[in-house]
Amino acid sequence: MLIVLNKLATLIFWLLALLVWSQGWGGYLGWLPVMALVVLGVHVLEVLYFWVAFRKDSQNPLADAVQILVFGIFHLRRFIEVRAQ
Repeated sequence: MLIVLNKLATLIFWLLALLVWSQGWGGYLGWLPVMALVVLGVHVLEVLYFWVAFRKDSQNPLADAVQILVFGIFHLRRFIEVRAQ
């Protein structure tokens, strides 16, 4: 249940970052698109890690890569936990 809440919070973050970027808001919210680019960079690294280490464990690697790009570690954790068992 906690993973679902984390994914929901991440989705809200992406939607808010897109809204701030499209509306051109200033102040502290103006930094949100910049932070989203940093998070996107980290998520790209996570996708690369998934592709190298866990692609063969996935039934649909492309769909999992897209979900990791959006949700990051919250989707990648399921592959890490399965491998750790």
